[in-house]
Amino acid sequence: MSTKTKLEKQHLSKVARLGCLICLKEGNPFSPAELHHIKDVATIAGQRANHFEVIPLCINHHRIGKESFHENSKGFSQKWGSQRELLKETLELLGDTCCQNKGHCEKTPLINKVLDVQLSRESAENGLI
Repeated sequence: MSTKTKLEKQHLSKVARLGCLICLKEGNPFSPAELHHIKDVATIAGQRANHFEVIPLCINHHRIGKESFHENSKGFSQKWGSQRELLKETLELLGDTCCQNKGHCEKTPLINKVLDVQLSRESAENGLI
């Protein structure tokens, strides 16, 4: 595994401090989070996404609960949204505080545009639009 840069460490720390995104949606904003590196078709099989593509999830929503991402990824995504949708929500929650407006933060609007295009494609492929 590669060494994380200072900017990556800052970003990961800020995402973790958000708490579990799903618990937040359920009305529990104080749930500690692990970081889930998103994986999708664009990610090479077995390879983790980069350290800016992470979603904060508690242990139950991440890997050990019956409805956790790693136990039931299809059911999880149907209930809570795709990994890309959750990543977009995470970046929106971070807003201007992400990485103190250095590096990655300057790219956030571009990332959101890319995510919007990917979400539109997913919706079209699933017959939602």
